[in-house]
Amino acid sequence: MIATSTTTAKATARAVRLWIEGAKLTAAGFTPDTAYYVFSQLRDGALVLMIDTDGDRRVTKAMRNGKPRPIIDLHSKEVAETFPAGTKVRVEYHPNKIIFTKES
Repeated sequence: MIATSTTTAKATARAVRLWIEGAKLTAAGFTPDTAYYVFSQLRDGALVLMIDTDGDRRVTKAMRNGKPRPIIDLHSKEVAETFPAGTKVRVEYHPNKIIFTKES
């Protein structure tokens, strides 16, 4: 494992959002425009992101102080099913993989 952090699942008008950004994404290989898949492991109560060249999602590229800054914005009913709004979420950064689980 490279690093861990926490975030909170936030309610929006459409669904529930999980947002992560910055250097930890880069360290895990999730650089801007990297393709990835989202896997839901409902039995384990987790969402897993895996880098895959055929992935159906891409890491967003934002700029901060003239440098690219990767952003992942998961915003869906799938997120809401796993993490209701207000849930504290643990984020584990692994090489080519990010795992979201409920904070214990």
